[in-house]
Amino acid sequence: MNAVSPAALRGGRPHAAAALFWLHAMSLYNSLRQRLLRLRQPKYLFGALAALAYFYLIFGRRLGQDHHSNTVHTVFTLTPAQSVGLGALAATALALLTLGIWLFADGRARLAFSEAEIAFLFPAPLTRTTLIHYALLRAQLGIAFSALLMSVLLHRGAALGINRLHYAIGYWVLMSMGQLHELGAAFTRERLLDLGLRPWRRRALVAGVAIVLALACWWSLRGVLHLPQTAVLADPPALLHWFDGIAGTAPLSWLLTPFRWAVAPLFATDASAFWLALLPALGLLIAHYLWVVRAQVSFEDASLAFARRRAERLAALRSGNLRERKPTKPRGEPFRLLGTGFAPIAFLWKGLIAMGGFYRLRSFVIAGVALFALCQWLAADPARQPILTVAGMIVAMAGAWLLMLGPMLFIARLRGSLQTLDILKSAPLPGWQIALGEVLAPWAVMSAVTWLLLLVGAQVALHGVDHAPLAPNLMLEVAAGVAVLAPLLCGLMLCLPFAGMLYFPAWSGSGTAGGRGLEVMGQRLILMGGYMVAMVLALLPVALLGGLIWLLGERFASPQVGALLAGLCGAGVLMFELVLAFDLLGRRIDGFDVAQELR
Repeated sequence: MNAVSPAALRGGRPHAAAALFWLHAMSLYNSLRQRLLRLRQPKYLFGALAALAYFYLIFGRRLGQDHHSNTVHTVFTLTPAQSVGLGALAATALALLTLGIWLFADGRARLAFSEAEIAFLFPAPLTRTTLIHYALLRAQLGIAFSALLMSVLLHRGAALGINRLHYAIGYWVLMSMGQLHELGAAFTRERLLDLGLRPWRRRALVAGVAIVLALACWWSLRGVLHLPQTAVLADPPALLHWFDGIAGTAPLSWLLTPFRWAVAPLFATDASAFWLALLPALGLLIAHYLWVVRAQVSFEDASLAFARRRAERLAALRSGNLRERKPTKPRGEPFRLLGTGFAPIAFLWKGLIAMGGFYRLRSFVIAGVALFALCQWLAADPARQPILTVAGMIVAMAGAWLLMLGPMLFIARLRGSLQTLDILKSAPLPGWQIALGEVLAPWAVMSAVTWLLLLVGAQVALHGVDHAPLAPNLMLEVAAGVAVLAPLLCGLMLCLPFAGMLYFPAWSGSGTAGGRGLEVMGQRLILMGGYMVAMVLALLPVALLGGLIWLLGERFASPQVGALLAGLCGAGVLMFELVLAFDLLGRRIDGFDVAQELR
């Protein structure tokens, strides 16, 4: 941009702050205008409508009900005493978070500019203070939107009986203060580094001060520090009162005072208490701002390096990697690839190498042995068996998440195959072999993770459940049957998003550019809804036919025979669906015109 708004001119000289404000406002305007213009395309229009419908169903109806009924559903109404206790708990968490910033945060002082902003702003005749103001102003939009979302849409403050506007202001003050503290701490660490204080010495100094203060607090808390009783644990107000009694003892109360000031506006029970609590919080916010402005150091080189790393990380995500991968040496092959054989095995070999050295058979075998030994150790002692039960609940949730959303983790990797599909089609391979080869690597990893979860689940069912619904031998048979069905089910689930990308490349391809916005969110919601519907339709014949066979087998033979026949029937149906899925994917790949479909 070379033009400057006339409003940014004063006496013929451009005023830097006004020019940067105009630049940011015009950038937002152009971004909004671009998104409105692309609504002329059906894929973005339907995506925006789906996102708006989603927000209305989740938030709009609730806001309308609250507006008409003038009532807000609250968890419990805070009293002034409970507000003090909740503030003490939040202040302690904030103090520990601040200590972690000074202990573990590392890296040079930098501002989160993009490469384009660095190329435009850094050569300009702007002071560092102006650049800091620009970065802070840009971050305020996200903080303000987050405060609005938390207070108005998610009812965070109203759930505790707190005024929503007061909660939004308090949330904004706290988040802005946290942003300024992180920046000021980075500037201070940079100054200490310039003075010769190395990071390990700074960490040792901070840790030493923290240990001395912790010992001083413990010495004064010897008489009041005790575990809460069972009745107190079951009563949240009583638990808050118990914690406030500990946090209100000097010198711990002195150390927590600034942190209490920072969080106090969030828990004010009335208007007068809010305005009284807001004054110290604003004072802390202003003090943090002055600290950042006065402690500023050179951040240009670190900001440039950070922008470059962020661009490389984004490119890695677009190519299907969860993080940027820069191997320092060639990766070993997962297995020896023969010169001849079944062609999809070569795709599996290539995919496992691309995923990294962690995804190897030996890694999953070691993990399985370790998990089995850990479960046996927990089951050996009755006092440790509740931990095994909790682990079973976690495994059940992880298994459901892996089945429903696990294939979505591999969408970026599968989407990358669309970009090279013209090269793959030039090989003398039928389309179904290309489809099978592209799915094999994530299929193998997903199946291995499912088997690990099933191994833990079987151990929990045998040792961690007091009243198991099935006999141990029958439970092992069920686990073995599920282990046979799990890979087939994982392969079928991976075929669904791959089919969505092949049949609707324009919709699924928008995510390759890291698109953001309401319309892109709506597209993902539509694709997710289609995936869920297809998953239900694929599993419905398996459930109906398998359940019917199990009932007939149990009635005329035994439960073991019924479970065996149901498992064989379910495996047969899944195999038929897998063959049909790869045949359809192969036909689509054979007729896929890369030049036309990916425009």
